[in-house]
Amino acid sequence: MNKKSFSALVTATILGMLLTTSANANLIQNGGFEVAPTGPTLGGGSFWQYYSSGSIADWSGSNLELWTNNGQYEGEVHAELNAHASTNTAWSIFQTFSTISGQSYDLFFAYKARRGNNQNSSEVFNVSVGDLNTNVSDHVTNSWKTFSQSFKATSTSTTLRFTAVTPLTGTLGNFLDDIRVTVPEPGALALLGLGLLGLGIARKRNKRA
Repeated sequence: MNKKSFSALVTATILGMLLTTSANANLIQNGGFEVAPTGPTLGGGSFWQYYSSGSIADWSGSNLELWTNNGQYEGEVHAELNAHASTNTAWSIFQTFSTISGQSYDLFFAYKARRGNNQNSSEVFNVSVGDLNTNVSDHVTNSWKTFSQSFKATSTSTTLRFTAVTPLTGTLGNFLDDIRVTVPEPGALALLGLGLLGLGIARKRNKRA
């Protein structure tokens, strides 16, 4: 094997690995709210503080509460959508990311109620992304639930948005954690196939050398 063929072989292998890794990567940044806020707290208590959205990395919209010591789903922090101070508009946070129009993606996140009865909470929030728009109302106070559903991007730029429904403007309700958007497994396998195709081409070139 000459140096040129060996270089092509290594390049194709690395390409396949990188394509597969990027396919499984989370397109949402700071989906677990673990990144330290960049601005000062606007207030809070012993294990919760609220911040303007400009202080929370990668998220925009309303103020956002960050909680610790409250049974996180993952990591050390989770967020409460319904933050301080109460306004006359619905609480809403969002993040925009690059997509391929017509491509399917998987959305995952964990959610929990802050208050409600022992079984069902009166809290409701809306999640919208691509062609998906749905309300989530089945969460309880004593454990995390998870949401997992596919959506299709309708443009090259897609916005994931969480909006409080009940309470609309109150400050108690709707915990969120571990928010992820990934390429579905078939898409990841297709990208891996491209990498393997490159590897096969490199091998053919090596045989001809």
